[in-house]
This record gives sequence, structure tokens and C-alpha cells, in this order.
Amino acid sequence: MTRRFINQDNNSNKFWNITTENNTQTITYGKVGTKGRELIKEFSSEAECEAETAKLIAQKTKSGYVELNDNADIPVKEELSEDEVAELFFWESIRKSNKYRNANWQEYDPDEHIENLAELLSKSGKQRLILFEKCMQEKLHELYTAEIAELYVILDNDFENKNGVITFEDSFSGDGFIYFRCWLLLKGKEFFEGLKKDLNTFLSPDFDFCIGNDWAEGLLYVADEAYGINHDNEDESEIRDAVSELYPDVVHYDDPEDMNRDTESGAGYHKRYPKLVEEIVAIRKPS
Repeated sequence: MTRRFINQDNNSNKFWNITTENNTQTITYGKVGTKGRELIKEFSSEAECEAETAKLIAQKTKSGYVELNDNADIPVKEELSEDEVAELFFWESIRKSNKYRNANWQEYDPDEHIENLAELLSKSGKQRLILFEKCMQEKLHELYTAEIAELYVILDNDFENKNGVITFEDSFSGDGFIYFRCWLLLKGKEFFEGLKKDLNTFLSPDFDFCIGNDWAEGLLYVADEAYGINHDNEDESEIRDAVSELYPDVVHYDDPEDMNRDTESGAGYHKRYPKLVEEIVAIRKPS
């Protein structure tokens, strides 16, 4: 009996086939379009062979492999567009460079994350770094909304609580808002996508982290820093300059358009986001 599987997610295009005959298991695997490699293993009994085969199949399907029907041809995988490649590279780099993603978020340091990110990116070529920078600028622009600005105020501005009504000061730092959005990007794709749909995503236990340091200015320069590790980068802006030249339609984070609506003021934050405000101020000290 032979069962065939493929993984064509993101930048993968691999096959994995498994055949059992009595107590013998044969696995072939590799990149689609190649012969691949072969592994043969014998078990003490047919039952043990079947059990181990079922375990392997479960592991493969959990990791993204999909089973093909009998005699079905392997589909031709569509090539990713440049934007898809850029986004995949951006989020994977953010994820891989965060050593606290499966640890205690209270120990998380955005500066350490950015240092790890620069080291990781330094292993990539110039074109990859340009795509990273382009994607970062696009994502910062996507977060240039009234909702994200209101989250920034709730987390950073002074407030007072009188008779159960929480009122925030309305001062707003443009640079601080840029650094805050950088910090949000460092939390990863799932958090980013959730936050755009619902600001209460911030309260999810899946994204627990310390809010004591919610600026990450260094992300703005990490692509050039990474490039400078192995190349001359006298002005420390070669990657950013290349993005401006190659992609003039990208809205730079220092030159935003109007927001989607006016932001709240005073007690309006509490009225619009009661649960979010109450849970956040519970761990902050009022002015």
C-alpha cells in the first residue's frame, strides 16, 4: 500500500510518499520534480509497521502535508509574486529572530529582538533586504489608523479615573506613534492581522507580553544595519534609498496620509473600548 503527500505551502514544494508491505516500510521524499531520497525500514511485525506508519502520516499532515488521491498528478505550484515573497520573508524573519516566542514574555526585550533580527538578515542578499524594508514600510502604513492610534494613547498616555470614568490626555507624539507601530510588528503576523480586525486582540493570552517598553525604533533601520554588517553602507541608508527609488508608490512612514477617521478624546476611549481600557489601566498607574 502506497500513500502520497505533498506540501506546497508558502515556499515549499515537496513530496513525501510512504509504502508498507508486510513488516517493511519504504519512504521516498524530496523536492517535487526530483527523484528524491529513499529510506527503508523493517519492523519486528506487520502491526508495528502499520502503527509507526500511521504515526508518521499524522505528523506529516499536522506539519502541512496534504494527501493526494490515487493516481492523481501532483499539481503545478503557482509561483509566488514578489509581494508574496516579500511578506513571507518579512514575517518569517520577525518570527525566527524572536527567541521568546515560546518563552516568558515578561523577559522580552524589543532591542534584543532587533539585534537578533539584524544578525539573521545579514545572511540575506541585498534584494531580500530591499523586500524586507519595502514590506515593513507597507505594514507600518497599514497600522496608520485611528484604532491603532487609540491603542497607543491607551497604553502610553497619562490618565485619571474619576467615579469609574477613565479619561486620557490627548497629547500625541508622531515619532512615538511610529516607534509604537514598529513594536506591534515585532509581535508577528497573527497578532498584526488580528489587531487590524479587532483591537481587543491585544488582550488575548496568546500574545502575552510586557507593555513597559512599547517602542521599537530600531526596526526602522534594521535592514540597513544588517546590510552594513557585510557591506560598505556609508550613509547607513542604502536599503531605504533603494526602496524609495525602486518602489516610489510605497507610502513612507514619515509621510502618512489622513487617517480613516478622527481619533477619540478624553473619556471617549473608555466609551469605545471599555474592556480594553479597564484591563490596561488596571496594570498601569494613573497620573
